[in-house]
Amino acid sequence: MLVILCSLLLAGCAIATCDSSYDYSASIQCLVEPLDPQYGGGLVGNPNFDSGLDEWSVFGGGKVVVRKSKTAWLQLDKGKDIVSAFLEIPSGQSIIVGSVIAKSGCWSMLKGGFTVHQNMKAELYFTSKKTQVELWIDNVSLKPFTRIEWQQQQNKSIERVRKRKIRIHVTSKEGLKLPGANIVVNQIRPHFQLGCSTAATIINHKAYQDWFTPRFTTTTFNNEMKWYYAEVYPGKENYTVTDAMVSFFKKNRIAIRGHAILWAAGNVTQYWVKLLPPKEILNAAVRRTASVVSRYSGDVIAWDVMNENLHYSFYEDKIRPNATAMFYQIARALDPRTPLFLNEYNTLEFPLDMAVIPSQYVEKIREIRSFPGNERLKMQIGLQGHFWRKPNVSHIRATLDVLGALNTPIWLTELDTKRGPNQAAQLEEVMREAFAHPAVEGIIVWGDNNFKNLPAGDVVDKLINEWKTTNVTGVTDGDGVFEHKVFLGDYSVTYSHPLIPRPVTKIFSVRKEKGPLELRLPL
Repeated sequence: MLVILCSLLLAGCAIATCDSSYDYSASIQCLVEPLDPQYGGGLVGNPNFDSGLDEWSVFGGGKVVVRKSKTAWLQLDKGKDIVSAFLEIPSGQSIIVGSVIAKSGCWSMLKGGFTVHQNMKAELYFTSKKTQVELWIDNVSLKPFTRIEWQQQQNKSIERVRKRKIRIHVTSKEGLKLPGANIVVNQIRPHFQLGCSTAATIINHKAYQDWFTPRFTTTTFNNEMKWYYAEVYPGKENYTVTDAMVSFFKKNRIAIRGHAILWAAGNVTQYWVKLLPPKEILNAAVRRTASVVSRYSGDVIAWDVMNENLHYSFYEDKIRPNATAMFYQIARALDPRTPLFLNEYNTLEFPLDMAVIPSQYVEKIREIRSFPGNERLKMQIGLQGHFWRKPNVSHIRATLDVLGALNTPIWLTELDTKRGPNQAAQLEEVMREAFAHPAVEGIIVWGDNNFKNLPAGDVVDKLINEWKTTNVTGVTDGDGVFEHKVFLGDYSVTYSHPLIPRPVTKIFSVRKEKGPLELRLPL
């Protein structure tokens, strides 16, 4: 193993002397000439190796090549391999910072994050399992933020990406500006998709329905849309329960994620499928895809086409190496309007799982799109978010930055945190980080079907109420204008004035666009 390290002093900094802004950008391109280091290097001494190997050391069978350049990241002299950055603290513990697939001939950006709770001296090191390669590193940056600064960055991002100013103009029929008009604005439905998983028990459980429908705009069925639920025995499909659930949620205007068409894990595949020869497995999987997609096309807002196909490869192993790409193509042909998701676990939760680091996501999406006919495939990213350990929000943000560089929406699709005294606080921490990130468009909380709120449910309720604009009241100014910044969503505005006999109500939508929304309301 090749190891390259430098020594650091990890310490906070006074807000008055440190720039506390956060750079959400990342690059997923392997570049001939890399970009400048973020934050000018931050805490790292000799970040661009202008002073040779000062403050850096090398261990193992490889060697470091010092490259003087205006920019640089990570590069190997031959082949490709995962390179990881770790932080070793005085206790001897190693904390992973992040990982990237580094290649020869170009530079790859590794962006990661970690959290420490005290000032200390530490060593930052980079590792590769390949010892007979040259690992080139340059322009390393490390930027500290306090908890308060981190929260300020979240709030600033929310103001920028989740809100928009509205300007309501009230005029007479003749077009005269009317000052003194009374305005009341209420949100009908938020734009950001916040949902919860559900089970078949909701169909006939009034209390469960009454708990669910006022809170959430989106749902994912726990099992009821999966293949093993619909076709327990070969050739005997049963969509009775699924149909009833779809009907209920459509009636209540709650969007449904299609989870899942196929599942790449062999251990959750029906026994009868696994007993089939490869050609018959292909035929059965194609029939399954056609059956569920054609049945619910137009009823769902997303399809998890091949669930967890970075960890598992049942269909590649049984059918052909490009089986996943083929099934994405079939799904797109059957339902061309609905986004197709790549849905995986551990990318946010466990950065030591090298199968699902952001680079692996990027490569898998590129692989699927490289299949003939898939070049313009409408794909989105699902990050499950089953946090059985304490969430690392620094890592979460960096991961979202990297995947956000694909310029495709990201969802947290199955979010839950470990039960215990810290469950609610940790759930809130992750939800706030996701909601604040510009690339995230939805969160599905993975519930336990207990329709009576536990502390984690109280957190969800609190955030639902915090992330909406309601009961805004005011009066138009001398120019007949009332303005206010609101969360994106659908709204009603009620306005009244002495010149009209009764209040008037209008419906309007606030979408993510540049500049204020100019809403003109003639009497």
